[in-house]
Amino acid sequence: MNHFIIDQAGDAIIGLDLAGEITYYNRSASQLLAYDDKELLGKNQRCLLPDDGTDDFEVAREAILFNKSSEPFQTHRLTKHNERIVVSVQYSPMTNAEGMLVGISQVIRKLNHFEMASSRAQNLLETAPDAMVIVNQQGQIVLVNAQTERLFSFRKEELLGKTVEILIPDSFIENHKQYRQQYIQHPKVRSMGQGMELHGKQKNGSTFPVEISLSPLITAEGTFVSAAIRDISDRKRAESKFRKLLESAPDAMVIVSESGLIQLVNAQVENIFGYQKKEIIGSPVEMLIPSRFRQQHGNHRQSFFSNPKIRPMGVGLELFGLHKKGHEFPVEISLSPLETEEGVLVSAAIRDITKRKETEKEVHTYNTQLKIKNKELEQFAYVASHDLQEPLRTVKNFVGLLDQQYSKLFDENAAQYFKFISQATTRMEELVIGLLDYSRIGQNKKMTSVNCQTLIDNIRQDLSSRIDDTKTSFEIDRLPVIRGYKTELRLLFQNLIANAIKFRKEGCQPHIKISAQQADSFWQFQVQDNGIGIADKHRQKIFVIFQRLHSRDKYEGTGIGLAHCQKIVDLHGGRIWVNSKPGEGSSFFFTIQAEN
Repeated sequence: MNHFIIDQAGDAIIGLDLAGEITYYNRSASQLLAYDDKELLGKNQRCLLPDDGTDDFEVAREAILFNKSSEPFQTHRLTKHNERIVVSVQYSPMTNAEGMLVGISQVIRKLNHFEMASSRAQNLLETAPDAMVIVNQQGQIVLVNAQTERLFSFRKEELLGKTVEILIPDSFIENHKQYRQQYIQHPKVRSMGQGMELHGKQKNGSTFPVEISLSPLITAEGTFVSAAIRDISDRKRAESKFRKLLESAPDAMVIVSESGLIQLVNAQVENIFGYQKKEIIGSPVEMLIPSRFRQQHGNHRQSFFSNPKIRPMGVGLELFGLHKKGHEFPVEISLSPLETEEGVLVSAAIRDITKRKETEKEVHTYNTQLKIKNKELEQFAYVASHDLQEPLRTVKNFVGLLDQQYSKLFDENAAQYFKFISQATTRMEELVIGLLDYSRIGQNKKMTSVNCQTLIDNIRQDLSSRIDDTKTSFEIDRLPVIRGYKTELRLLFQNLIANAIKFRKEGCQPHIKISAQQADSFWQFQVQDNGIGIADKHRQKIFVIFQRLHSRDKYEGTGIGLAHCQKIVDLHGGRIWVNSKPGEGSSFFFTIQAEN
């Protein structure tokens, strides 16, 4: 009965002893190899091998002896007429009743063109980096590769023969069947990434985003469809992160392809251009550019893509954007190349600078007005120095003549009146001169290197008489060389030193300490004295022009010295302040930018 079943089998079956000699073969083997009954008996199986073939029996016998299983494999056999045929061969052990190995069976199946093509296709599929699925006209899966098993978590056996919808989310199945039938009727290559949002479904039901390319396979057995499936979960996460970053940008962001089509924009683009995203995506970027610039913009874009590099904002170009309503507005644009899988894109950050331009215009107008005012001030200074001082001198001279020639005729009251007139004209003359000096500060705009140590030494020599009379002592640290206006800096130090001597305490010799220390990009100077000090409520008042804290009877002066100091420090981009307590002296601080 067993021999009858074997003889009727469709596959060729050959029995071999352990030496490889043929002990049996069935009718299918006789027909396949073109040998008569018993013609092969006693011959070694090597007679069926091509001259260039390897003896696969030796390898199979060794594996079987070590209890290893043998899988079917593709090889060649020779017929009696030396015809070379492609076959699938599988070796199996033959044992006796005691379980001892007594021989080896060889099952041979001739492969048809489809099977050979399937074998070659399987080998190709396994080398593909993507999941590969081959589907017949009925939508059944006929081939998959290992990547498919890993991606969808199915074993190959669970997929073969099933409809391809087993890999598709339930919500897409109904539409997919229609798409599949339409594709079979009109098959054509469809590459990956054609704008369709596609998803795959794993064995556990979870879904994930994919890209799929389709290709028709035309064979003698009919048309099949090859699908390459790529998991794009990582890319989608990266895109989501990129979009969030794009939306969080303070500027309008526009991503443009080399062809000039807008690929992506953020919400800021809608805000400054007035378009909705759906109106912009896929449109030429020139829609955001005034018409008078559009023709040359194409050349600029091609030039950028031929040599892509970062172009920061504010590179001197006068640029404008075009609002949906048709009005133009000034912008600044920075460009950056963006490497993607689809090629190089350009990322444009666009900033509306309308408010800045308006501010610049206001500043320009203010500067123009300021120049006019300064010119008027110069003219006033000229009047003050000539026209105002001349009548004051005349009054002062005539008062002096009257005093000399007619003083004997005046009573005591008249003499007192003339004294008041003389003092008033003298004070008026001092105020005019002080105002003139104040207006001239900074007119000579030439900055030089100023050695502060030498400057202080020169000031002490000029004030030597006053220093000696008051027995003023100095403590001077090492002072730096700075860059500034020499005449004005001399006046600054001279006013502070002179004030320290003037506002001394009775019965106390003045002591002045001058020091400097560098802080960041500035030098901070300190002029410290042991004088009468200043109350907190007067700290800001003292820097205002013509402000006095004491009567002229007690302390002479016009009240303009510290206003000079304030203006000089402002001229050097610094600031000035004072720390003081009444009766304990004062410390004046000011900053001057350090020389680079």
